[in-house]
Amino acid sequence: MCDYAIIKVDRFIKKGASKIILVSREFFNKLSTTTFIKVLAYGNREKTGLSKSYYYYILDELRKKGLVEDNAIVFKAVIPLIITQGGLLFDNSILYLDEKNRTLILMDMGSNKYSCPNCPVYVECVYGLKRIVSDVNISIKVLDEENARDLRIPSKLWTKVVFTLLQKNLRNFNSLIV
Repeated sequence: MCDYAIIKVDRFIKKGASKIILVSREFFNKLSTTTFIKVLAYGNREKTGLSKSYYYYILDELRKKGLVEDNAIVFKAVIPLIITQGGLLFDNSILYLDEKNRTLILMDMGSNKYSCPNCPVYVECVYGLKRIVSDVNISIKVLDEENARDLRIPSKLWTKVVFTLLQKNLRNFNSLIV
C-alpha cells in the first residue's frame, strides 16, 4: 500500500542539489501533505492559497530541516527514519527532486491510499520510478511484465530504489548532529 504524487516545482532549485536528507517519519508525514508540498514546490505564496503567517511558518519548518536555503530547494531526496527503542530504521518512502524535469516525486510506502492491483495512478507511479532509476543509474527489473500489478512489482522496486540510493550515498556519511 502506498501514496504517490508528482508535483511540478516552481521554486528555485540549487544547481547540482545532491543532499539526501533524513527526517523523522512524523515530519515526513507532514511533508507529504498537500499544504507542505505546496509551500516546498512554490516560491510564490499567492500560488499556495495559504495565509502569509501559515506559509512562512511552514517555510521556516522546511528551512530548519535543511530542505530550503535562500528560497531554493537544496536536496536530491528526503527519506524518513523510524525511531525505535532499538535504534533507527530507514523507511522505504521517498521525496525525490527530479531537477531536470523540475518535479518532486513522492512515494509514501507507509500510506494505505493505493495498492498496486487496483491503483489508479499505476502508470504515473511506474513513470516516477523510471525517472529516479535513470537519474541515479540504478538497474532494476523490467516493469513491463503483464502481471506486474498483481505481483506488486512496483512496490517492491520502490523499496529497492530507496535502499540502493541510501546504500550508494551512505558511503559519504561523516557525522550526525542531533
